[in-house]
Amino acid sequence: MADVGAEWSAAIRTPDQRLRVFVSSTLVELAAERAAARDAIEQLRLAPVMFESGARPHPAQAVYRAYLANSDIFVGIYAEAYGWVGPGMTISGLEDEFERATAIPRLLYVKSPAPARDPALNRMIEKIKTDGHSAYKRFTDADDLRELVLADLATLLAERFDGRRPGSGIGAGTGGTHAAPPAPATGLLGRDDDLERIVHDVAAEDRRLVVLTGAGGIGKTRLAMAAMERTAPHWSGGVAFVDLSSTTDARLVPDTIAASLGVVPQGSERPLDALHRTLADRHRLVVLDNFEQVLAAAPTVAELLRRAPRLHLLVTSRVALRVRGEREIRVDALEVPRAGADIAEVASAPAMRLLVDRVRDVAPGFDLTTANAPALAELCRRLGGLPLALELAAAWMRLLTPEQMLAQLYERLDRPGALVDLPDRQQTLTGTISWSYDLLTAPARRLLDQLSVFAAPFTVDAAVAVGGGDAHVIDDLSRLLDSSMVGPAERPDRQRGFALLEPIRRFAAQRRDPADGALDRLHRHLLDVLYSAETRLGSTELVLRRLDSELPNLQVVIDWVGRAGGDPGPLVRGLSGVWVWMVARGHLRQTSELWQRIAALPGMRTERDRLAMQWLTGSRLLNDGRFAEVGDLVDEMLPVARRVESPTRIALLLAARAIALPHGRHDTARADYEEALAAAADADDPLVPGYVLSHYGLLLGIDGELPRAQELHQQTLEIARALDDENLRGEAHYCLAMDALLRDDPEAARTELAHAVDCYRAIDHLDGLARCVGAHSALALATGDHHLAARLTGAAAGIRNRIGLTPWPSVSELEGRNLERVKVMLPEAEFATLTDDGRGLTIAGALAAAEPGGRP
Repeated sequence: MADVGAEWSAAIRTPDQRLRVFVSSTLVELAAERAAARDAIEQLRLAPVMFESGARPHPAQAVYRAYLANSDIFVGIYAEAYGWVGPGMTISGLEDEFERATAIPRLLYVKSPAPARDPALNRMIEKIKTDGHSAYKRFTDADDLRELVLADLATLLAERFDGRRPGSGIGAGTGGTHAAPPAPATGLLGRDDDLERIVHDVAAEDRRLVVLTGAGGIGKTRLAMAAMERTAPHWSGGVAFVDLSSTTDARLVPDTIAASLGVVPQGSERPLDALHRTLADRHRLVVLDNFEQVLAAAPTVAELLRRAPRLHLLVTSRVALRVRGEREIRVDALEVPRAGADIAEVASAPAMRLLVDRVRDVAPGFDLTTANAPALAELCRRLGGLPLALELAAAWMRLLTPEQMLAQLYERLDRPGALVDLPDRQQTLTGTISWSYDLLTAPARRLLDQLSVFAAPFTVDAAVAVGGGDAHVIDDLSRLLDSSMVGPAERPDRQRGFALLEPIRRFAAQRRDPADGALDRLHRHLLDVLYSAETRLGSTELVLRRLDSELPNLQVVIDWVGRAGGDPGPLVRGLSGVWVWMVARGHLRQTSELWQRIAALPGMRTERDRLAMQWLTGSRLLNDGRFAEVGDLVDEMLPVARRVESPTRIALLLAARAIALPHGRHDTARADYEEALAAAADADDPLVPGYVLSHYGLLLGIDGELPRAQELHQQTLEIARALDDENLRGEAHYCLAMDALLRDDPEAARTELAHAVDCYRAIDHLDGLARCVGAHSALALATGDHHLAARLTGAAAGIRNRIGLTPWPSVSELEGRNLERVKVMLPEAEFATLTDDGRGLTIAGALAAAEPGGRP
């Protein structure tokens, strides 16, 4: 026979677990009525909660709010006095109690007659009447009130009896309805891996304290509720949910937990002792939500775990607790679609999945399309994948298109009311962030404001530089990490990076004092980065990726220098020193955002600054294929450069002029290359001779001087290896491949091209990879595969057209010869079809086709 008592045991209350009835009224005026209400409550064996029950070492507001948060029923009694309005409040404590009791049943009583009633109380009673959410009864004296309260409480309990039937479920065995969490109104999206990790750690017997940390609105509570639901069968003592959002005094945390679990202290027993008594031998999970504002109660949590060895706690907090045994799990923002992703990749990004799902809640039938995907993807990126921000944005799209929402984004997100069921602190994006910001110390707030100048993940050294170099910056950065206002972030150079979520960065930037010097310090820090990465140190992958890591910050500083009217010279000189990075990454193209910012800088103030700007301009013209203009510019620069510049820059200018000369002017080009080599011999930059040798060798190869060409290219390779320079190594292998093709050695060419492709791929050098595609066309022709040669000829042209590249004249000459030979080998129509087919290939597709066994 089944154990009938077992199905009820989880819901049976111990004698101390009585319903709590909060009595709200003015104290002196209604002393007799309060005594009558107490008598009625106790006659029903319920627990009266009265402000005057005993002295507590806490502020009055904190006490009555905590008492109210721990109560099940509200009884309001009103006569003539409106009550005291405390410091910083606009309503009295009496009205504040009424407003805060919306989540529990309210029984209201108004004394009549009351000829001297305060007008403010009249307004409050009229508001109760017009709102229609609560009704009140009139009473004449204390005896009348006692009978009304007794009858109404009995009726209320009867009405709610059906809802209190014992049973199983997430709230079973917790000792009270307050222990059950609010039921989520929406599904959990994009968090499968996070949830699995949390569930694993929460259920592990050696992980009794798991703390979910993360920024406000990141989804910690939602994940905790999902983990609670997922693991509910695991806990024989049940699960409980404790909302600490309305508890601001850490000393009241035991009271709040006890009330939520339905634990009532006996006699003079403290709430913490009552919890220890009740939880000591129960295998139970308790979720403590919103712990960040009561961090001083962390030792209480540790003590609770020590004295209840089978208890497990799952805590959500914007700040880690920093107690022994704590397992911190950082909840990060949802992954956003990367810029340039196709529609399938955009649709699969977790942030986009959440956004589209929530938009469908307010606009049924909404779909992600190729037309709206760019705006929606940009929304995800601007909001940093923050789930709350995405939900607020989605709510507005019942009225606005994605494009309109994008244009009005932050204005809309700072208007409350998009989702009325959210707590006040989450009604707006600013309110959510302010909640955490206000908990910070003043120095930490100031550092956060200063860190908002970073547009990309920063290192600790960068934070110290921008923060003023003060010894306390690292301590304040640690506090910001603890509070989830700053989080770990990946950098292309793989250094340990940190970043602010975009909404937090925007919030902090609005509060930063423009006169704090943070942008000037960022400027000086980036100058150090540029000068430490100049060309003479080689273009290793690490150097290039460090510059990649700072690119958004460089753009910020360039804009600032332009707006502030500062001296742009040091910045331009620094940029001219990393020209290899700028060429390799395509930043010296007319369409490049970085170049457009550089070009908009105010005039240079010194000859050397003007030469640096002209060098960048010449490199950009060379990259754009405007070779005649390059020659004219170098002719203008050389007289000044010979007077004020280093041999390194003179060698580069001469080489640039030689590179730009068209086929047919090789004698002039040879003279420039020879002078460049002589100048480079006196330079302190070992990289420059390598570049001069590589280009000079190409010219010699075109002119049929293959042994000398190969000799120069071998020297180039030796320099590249000595400096561990990936870009120059790629140039050397490409040139050696062309030498091999010119001497009809396709196997040697194939080997050299494979090395060149590896080097260029390592540093994402699109121009170099496009040249390799062109070289593979010549290799295909040399091995008799005319169809592949035609397709790769089309691929090289298509790639350059899409990216905006023009090959150097020497490369154009070599590829032009190859093109004419391919045309001879194929009928005109077939050649046109194959080249058109090749134009659609990506770099990866073209190089894959060029591999042995690739699709012809």
